[in-house]
Amino acid sequence: MEKNWSTVQLHCRECNARMMDYTLCQDYDRIVLQGITIKCNRCKRVMMLKKYTEGMIRKRAGKGVFCI
Repeated sequence: MEKNWSTVQLHCRECNARMMDYTLCQDYDRIVLQGITIKCNRCKRVMMLKKYTEGMIRKRAGKGVFCI
C-alpha cells in the first residue's frame, strides 16, 4: 500500500497526545528534525530527535501518525 500523505502528525508514545505536524518533502534519505527537542504538555516527557530520516518517519507512521 502506497502512503501518499503530505503531513505526518507526531504523537507522544506514552499518552498519545499530539505534539506537532511535520510536512513531508519527498526526500527519503534526508535527516529531518535533527536537534529538535519536543516536550509533551500532557505527560511532561521530553524527546530529543536525532538521526530520523523522512523515509523512517514515513515507514513507521500508521495512518499519518508517528508515535515517538
